[in-house]
Amino acid sequence: MQSTATPGVAAALIDSRPLSAYQRLILVLCGSVIFLDGLDTQSISVATKAMAHALDVPLASFGVVFSVLQLGGLIGTFVFGYLADRVGRRPLVIAAALLIGALTLGTASVENYTQLLIVRFLGGIGLGGIFPCVLALGAEYVHSRSRGLAVAVLFANYSLGAAVGAVVNGYVLAHFGWRAVYVVGGALSIAAALAIVAWLPESPHFLISRGKTHKLRAVFSRLFPGETIDVDQLRLNAAAGAAQVARKGVPVREIFSEGRAGITLLLLGILMLSYATIKVMTVWLTPLLQTAGISVVQTSYVLASLDIGSMLGLGLAGYLVSRFGPTRSLLPALLVLAVTTVVVAFEVTRFAALLPSGFVIGFTGGIGQSAPLALFALIFPTRVRSTALGLGGAAGQIGKIGSPMLVGAVLANGWKPDTILFAVALLPAIGVLLMLLVRLSRRYAVASVSQSA
Repeated sequence: MQSTATPGVAAALIDSRPLSAYQRLILVLCGSVIFLDGLDTQSISVATKAMAHALDVPLASFGVVFSVLQLGGLIGTFVFGYLADRVGRRPLVIAAALLIGALTLGTASVENYTQLLIVRFLGGIGLGGIFPCVLALGAEYVHSRSRGLAVAVLFANYSLGAAVGAVVNGYVLAHFGWRAVYVVGGALSIAAALAIVAWLPESPHFLISRGKTHKLRAVFSRLFPGETIDVDQLRLNAAAGAAQVARKGVPVREIFSEGRAGITLLLLGILMLSYATIKVMTVWLTPLLQTAGISVVQTSYVLASLDIGSMLGLGLAGYLVSRFGPTRSLLPALLVLAVTTVVVAFEVTRFAALLPSGFVIGFTGGIGQSAPLALFALIFPTRVRSTALGLGGAAGQIGKIGSPMLVGAVLANGWKPDTILFAVALLPAIGVLLMLLVRLSRRYAVASVSQSA
């Protein structure tokens, strides 16, 4: 059969046909890239103590390493996201995968602390950059009605990769040493880049917007074999680009106006504390437990349990928020997160208690990261909602960047693992107090927002 393609019809063509084998391959490739992203991120957490010993640097100094990795990820997210709409998503995914692979292999060769900081920062740029490009690219090749589910499934591959990475990296570390951990991770990333070159297509939306109809024709021929889809009528012109309405920015100060200042600051504080707690537990729990006497393999299992819990918590957060509301979901989650972190501090040498505790921390932490953003969407009117969500995400990133360095600083001052974990438990506990203040403030803020919406 022959179909006629007109401008803006790529999504309609995909929606009108069943999911093809090539579309499934695209989703597998995107999911695999995100999976490897999670696996690589966990490599340094598992290998931290061994690396500190080999490089003859204090364990506490790795707080800066964790933070520069996160800082690189933040930069990569913005830079790659900006470039993706200008040069295409596919070349950036390839570049990021190659960058991750090369710098992960480079980590296996570092001989001093300065080299480690440089390669992890640059590797973080690739890790942060590949994520939004792959998510966006994969989402374009599924039916619009399934796009939200596809993004959620792709996103879940990160936590799954982190969980598998914790176990695999723990095994490799125990049997072959810390450098082998990075050799395995780097080789897998290079292999993923080669697979992307061979099989991953460019975004159909990007191809149409740039008038590259010959490449679009090749993509459609692989998506829908046996059909002849006429793409010659697609035309790119300046008027089409100008027809897209530019979204007017909203001054940040407007988020704090009309009585919203108090509740906004409270929610920003909750987000910062939630993200900081999970980041600390993700990167520091393994070396702290190893310092307390838990074996490498056992600590890798605890970390895997935390990652699995986080995957389920993030996945179920939407349902819990819609079923019980963001306030009634978040308050008990933060409370349980604080209590469970105290349990870990008390039972820092008992593997039988640490394994389920890791799962609970990951699960409640996942809710703690998602539910505050749902509250932002509920409280703020449409005209400032996107800006408010962006500010909330920035607050979370600040918590993720600053918290590892803070733990490194107190560790350098002689704090024991259990003392540090007791202190970490204060973060979600303070979040509980802030959440109670949100409940008290919200009645006034909601009334103010309703009048201004």
